[in-house]
Amino acid sequence: MQTRITTEDRLVLAGMSFYGDPFSTHGAWSGENEIGRVWTRFMTYLEGHHEQLEDILQPGVFYEVHTYSDETVSRGLFEVFVGARLTSLEGAPPALLIKTLPASEYAVFTVQGEEIATDWYSQAETWIADSGYQRAHDFTFQYYDERFKGVEQMEESVLDVYIPIKPAA
Repeated sequence: MQTRITTEDRLVLAGMSFYGDPFSTHGAWSGENEIGRVWTRFMTYLEGHHEQLEDILQPGVFYEVHTYSDETVSRGLFEVFVGARLTSLEGAPPALLIKTLPASEYAVFTVQGEEIATDWYSQAETWIADSGYQRAHDFTFQYYDERFKGVEQMEESVLDVYIPIKPAA
């Protein structure tokens, strides 16, 4: 797993979300779990509204945001938001939710191939702690571009995981 530190400006995303235990019916990296279902809903919406959205969504790049709360630790519940970056709020359809992520410094973990389906999250948390950082916010996001070929072609895929960080107190 490759790691780098970067700073990102505020991100404004449009998409759809799910709150709960996304793995209650199917494990990770399955189109049948709640994460897979929210992706299907979002991509179906994009297909049906392509012309209306082409001027406001950054093409070919998608985000999966995981937002954590006290219920994440106690009950395994969290929000999963999938979406695309907006170039403008003007014209954003009411069917899509808007999520704004603050400007932040991030530890970026590039995972590829079979590594995507492993417990890279624990490795990332260990790297953050060992590097003198701590989490800056209660979310992470996965960045999908042309390098991600899909769940069916995981061994050929690459994605970046962004975790907001700040120096440890």
